[in-house]
Amino acid sequence: MYQRCGLRIVWFVLIGAVLTSRTVLAQAPLVAPAVEEQLTLEQCVNLALEYHPQLFEGTARIDEARGGQVQAGLYPNPRLDSGNPQTIGRSPSSIYSFGFTQEILRKGKRQLDVAAAGEGVRSTEWDLVRRRFEIITAVRQDFYSTLSVQQREAILGTILTLAKRSEKTSQDLFKAEQVSETDLLLLRVERQRAEASLQSVQMLRKGRLKQLAATMGVPQIRIDKVDGDLAIPIPEFDDASVLNEVVSNSPFVQIANIDVNRAMLLLQRAELEPKPNFTVQGGYQFTQNAPHDQALVGVYVDIPIWNRNQGNIMAAGAAVRRTVAMRDQVQNSLTRQLADAISRFRSANEQVRKYEEGILPDAKRTLTLVQSAYARGQFDISRLLQTQRSYFEANLDYINAQESRLLSASEVAGLLRLDQFPTGPAVAVPEPEPAKVPNM
Repeated sequence: MYQRCGLRIVWFVLIGAVLTSRTVLAQAPLVAPAVEEQLTLEQCVNLALEYHPQLFEGTARIDEARGGQVQAGLYPNPRLDSGNPQTIGRSPSSIYSFGFTQEILRKGKRQLDVAAAGEGVRSTEWDLVRRRFEIITAVRQDFYSTLSVQQREAILGTILTLAKRSEKTSQDLFKAEQVSETDLLLLRVERQRAEASLQSVQMLRKGRLKQLAATMGVPQIRIDKVDGDLAIPIPEFDDASVLNEVVSNSPFVQIANIDVNRAMLLLQRAELEPKPNFTVQGGYQFTQNAPHDQALVGVYVDIPIWNRNQGNIMAAGAAVRRTVAMRDQVQNSLTRQLADAISRFRSANEQVRKYEEGILPDAKRTLTLVQSAYARGQFDISRLLQTQRSYFEANLDYINAQESRLLSASEVAGLLRLDQFPTGPAVAVPEPEPAKVPNM
């Protein structure tokens, strides 16, 4: 018999363990597989939105806040009081009793508690929106930073090819005794510098790819390269409409507004606290002496004479003023951040335009002419080196301007909550629905 009971206990424990493990696994975040691939910006963003742990944390915070709202709407449990016999044994004066007590809430206190908790739910929903676009912005910026490093690597590869070609030309001229050994050595040093710069950028690219994977929330993914274009067109931002959108609908502003509403609800709740609740009692009493059966009825209420919740009311009023001031600070901070990002975007965009329309074509044409003249012995080595370096620096500066343009545009797109970037239409995430208040 004992063996059967032991087997049954073990069986039930195993079943419980299996069910518990299934529940934990069902609630655990998905794990992205480690792969080697070339990713576009859209693929990087989609992977981040699917696997980033901050989004799982934000979802859990919403459920946590909803649980708090449900708990705030629950009515206090009644209390069973068995009472104590006034004497021990079956003495003629012995009295036995038991009864129930129930606190009756008044003046809508529970409704205010539920409403305040509902504001907390809405705050966590907007916080998830904030987290989402902060992740998207970080992924976009790391993607374009990585892409710019890849472009630098390609430019440095071209620079190395040109440096090798110039060195080869110098070697031929040196053999023909048309240039000195100093010219040959200078071009050799230039080629070695180009090789060292290329190796440095190659190592930087590997680090940027790992950083991008970590920003996406999937550091186990191995990315070979990113696929994109630094020269994509970006529409101009309208200052007035962009500023109005950010200071009105930014998740930071929405959270600040919710904090103000919640503080006002808590102030109302603090003002209602001195209004006493009723505690009613009903029970049964048995005595040894006749009459044996008696009913018990009682009503209890606190009298707010000394403690009228003055301190909490004062603190709640100060919290309202504090949250209003914090909302103004948030709007000021967003205005400054947006103005700075747009100014950086416009400055970089203008630099890109000038490089594309004038600087790069002129630098390339100059280098071609100087290389041809040097091959014919018309220019000395210093002229060639100066022209090559000017051409190389112009290309690298052009990539830096493109990167700055895209990074600042990513920041503006994140503030505007744009799902499609940078040339697609503005598609903002809809405002979270108001939190549902449980039935009273």
